Amino acid sequence: MIRLEDPVNVLYGIGDVAATRLERLEIFTVYDLISFLPFRYNDWSKVSDIASCVEGQEISFYATVSSAPQKQGYKATSPVSFFVSDGAGRIKLSFFNAPYILKKFQRGDRCFVHGMVNSFGGRPQIVNPFIEKDETAENMPLIRPVYHQTSGITSAQLSRWIKTALELVSGQLRDIVPEKIVKQEGLPGASEAYRMVHFPESLEEASRGRRRIAYEELILLGIGIKNFLQGEEKDDRAPIVVPRSDKMTQDAKTRWKKVLGNLGFELTDDQKNALREIQTDLMTSKPMNRLVQGDVGSGKTAVAILSMAMTAIMGKQSVLLAPTSVLAKQHYDSAGKLLEGSGINVVLLLGKTKASLKKEIKEQLKTNEASVIIGTHAVLSDDVSFNDLALVIADEQHRFGVKQREKLLISRREDEDINRVHNLVMTATPIPRTLAMVIYGDMDTSVIKQKPKGRKEIKTNFLPATDSDDLYRALKAKLRNGEQVYIVCSRIDDESDGFMWDEVNDTESDVKDFVSVKTMAKRLKDHGVADEFKTEMLYGSMKEKEKIDVMERFLAGETKILVSTTVIEVGVNNPNATLMVVMDAERFGLSTLHQLRGRIGRGDKQSYCILASNSRTEVALQRMKLMCECSDGFELAGKDLELRGPGDLFGTRQHGIPQLRAANLFTDAPIARKACDEVNDIFEKGGWEATDLFDSIKYMFDLRFRNKMENL
Repeated sequence: MIRLEDPVNVLYGIGDVAATRLERLEIFTVYDLISFLPFRYNDWSKVSDIASCVEGQEISFYATVSSAPQKQGYKATSPVSFFVSDGAGRIKLSFFNAPYILKKFQRGDRCFVHGMVNSFGGRPQIVNPFIEKDETAENMPLIRPVYHQTSGITSAQLSRWIKTALELVSGQLRDIVPEKIVKQEGLPGASEAYRMVHFPESLEEASRGRRRIAYEELILLGIGIKNFLQGEEKDDRAPIVVPRSDKMTQDAKTRWKKVLGNLGFELTDDQKNALREIQTDLMTSKPMNRLVQGDVGSGKTAVAILSMAMTAIMGKQSVLLAPTSVLAKQHYDSAGKLLEGSGINVVLLLGKTKASLKKEIKEQLKTNEASVIIGTHAVLSDDVSFNDLALVIADEQHRFGVKQREKLLISRREDEDINRVHNLVMTATPIPRTLAMVIYGDMDTSVIKQKPKGRKEIKTNFLPATDSDDLYRALKAKLRNGEQVYIVCSRIDDESDGFMWDEVNDTESDVKDFVSVKTMAKRLKDHGVADEFKTEMLYGSMKEKEKIDVMERFLAGETKILVSTTVIEVGVNNPNATLMVVMDAERFGLSTLHQLRGRIGRGDKQSYCILASNSRTEVALQRMKLMCECSDGFELAGKDLELRGPGDLFGTRQHGIPQLRAANLFTDAPIARKACDEVNDIFEKGGWEATDLFDSIKYMFDLRFRNKMENL
């Protein structure tokens, strides 16, 4: 018996090669396959006659083969052509690279045809149309699903495999949408919904099926994260970190004032509010579970370090997890300056830290000699233990798997009734509060929108070319003024298999026309820019030490131009960098573009962002216009969701939140709250219905989300 959780290659027709290709589409199991929904449909149901055909438009019609298929030449690759007629008109069909057509059709065959009409020699024809004999086409669906594809996998193959899978496992799908909502909304059952989206008889039917799956997806996300990833918290206790003000010692107050004095600037009201909320959480034994959302450049890091200082002054330890060694090193430098003279020992623990130093740091953690710990995944190692860990902060936390974080969130002190630590998550992904409640379960949320005083708004411009004299003039103007420049490219070099992921269209794209890091570095040299101003490259596959060294030279002002991939997207801070150039900008989502733009404008100089693109599509131009007109990350988040539709939530693909395939977290926010509230009401009432629903949601959540979220 084939099960939903079985690997996809248990299905007939899917071998090891196809299974490997399907993994690029995040299809690993049979369930992944049937929940991989079409992103659009071709409607071939409007059948007309040949006489009504118009050049440049698609047409569907039934006709009879009126001339025998013939090869138009002597080469093996010569096209095969023949005429078809429906009594009202006659048109030529031509097939390239399809020699089988010679034997498949003969004069008198009745057939169904769909294709694009074009003109050759002043006469209409259709090149490489879809064609099937009438007896085969009679039961053929005319609403044709179109799936996101990867190299070597077609929509037709996906459709065939999905049909097989549904026939075998659709009865195993659990109904998790409450009956009350099903009746109110007129939703189909679970298995019927998947049949409707993959093999609809009409576009309306496809829409009904997708709406049902959207409810299902949002219930799994909202209820699942709260109940199956974060766990029950009724008996959880964390240490009380901050005492009441009348219990705070004079020494603690003096050290806190010293830290605040090191800031060198006044906190914004949003920063003060966030810090106040964190302090309140740290005054109780209920484990803090707080999300700090901050737009790029809003000062989240300062809030994080001040929270760690607060914890250290009270004699306890805290950890800040950074997604990259470059960012961890930057946080370490910032913390060192801010905590100078306060008696707080700050340590940096990376995977590449020298063995002797790593051993020394681990000893300091055991004795509480080190109270502020900043690092990458190295901090999560089993051989790292703490004396009195009280606070864990994750920067862009989705890059750390749930199982990994649990090592820190669960206290190792078995002799006490304290079994958790306080948890603070920082993200630069602006998510409307309602959606944050769904995605992050029951996390409390603090929002930092305001920018520090003195920051000038970044001016964004669109450059309709990726190789332009205007670009090199702009670069030289900034560089000769003593300022520095980022240039971001979508790929490293030209050596690839010819395809790469396109985050906007959520598919693979041919890379031959995209500017790579190495190509851009060569262009700078060819134009004399790199000879005059030191230029270096930075990308993810470089060795950690090499990446840190490159970044430090750039931060120190030694390197003037940094040509990079999006590895510099999150958190890098260089006040002297005042120009950001994004090549092939149409390839990036609004989120990524906004994050990249946030790497500049960190000082008091006017900064500029140039979005360079050769694309002239309506969507690309619309997105470039939005970036030029809007600098508010929360507003762009909404626009990004509107433009993208179901799928990637404002650039969260790279941060580890799995894609949604039916729901749109922007337009479907009311669905999310309604569905989750109804499920929670059933849970509160208890009884067999609640037990059955809980088990079903857990089973479906494990299939849809758990492994993807834990293993990222």
